[in-house]
Amino acid sequence: MAERPTQSFLDHLKLREGFEAYVYADSLKKLTGGTGHLLTKEELEKYKEGDKIDEATTTRWLKEDSSGAYNAAISQAKEAGITDQAFIEALGSVNFQLGTNWRSKMKNAWAAIEAGEFDKAINEIKFKSGEKGTEKSDWFTQTPTRVEDFSAALKVYSIKRDLALMKPDETTMDSVTLPPN
Repeated sequence: MAERPTQSFLDHLKLREGFEAYVYADSLKKLTGGTGHLLTKEELEKYKEGDKIDEATTTRWLKEDSSGAYNAAISQAKEAGITDQAFIEALGSVNFQLGTNWRSKMKNAWAAIEAGEFDKAINEIKFKSGEKGTEKSDWFTQTPTRVEDFSAALKVYSIKRDLALMKPDETTMDSVTLPPN
């Protein structure tokens, strides 16, 4: 597991967040800049909507924000007993978008991840009631691509885990007779 944000993680953040060299209001009307950086109280005193942001500042923001999200993902993955790099990066993306306290807002999804019930976790992040076919969650309604990204990561990790747990039954393999050449 990489100890620092990987280039693939940063590239994914840039793809999903986009980049703006000025201050803009995000989909929730919160002032943002650079690569999805939500301006802090102190930054709101310095910047107003439409203000240009220099490259050194946006680079620093991305480094700080991505490191915080990635470090939270490593910690969360350890809690869930997961060491898969791709899944850690997916968790990092969730932390970047929703904040590192996202688990307190999605307790059932996190509990399902910890229990290894990944299909249930997918339903919890997609649907308000946690049941497929019911009303979509607020997160899914606001940013469906991000929810689909995390759903795919959950599904892929689930498959990887299941494949790793599979062991051929040696007694069955010993009894197989191969045809002559």
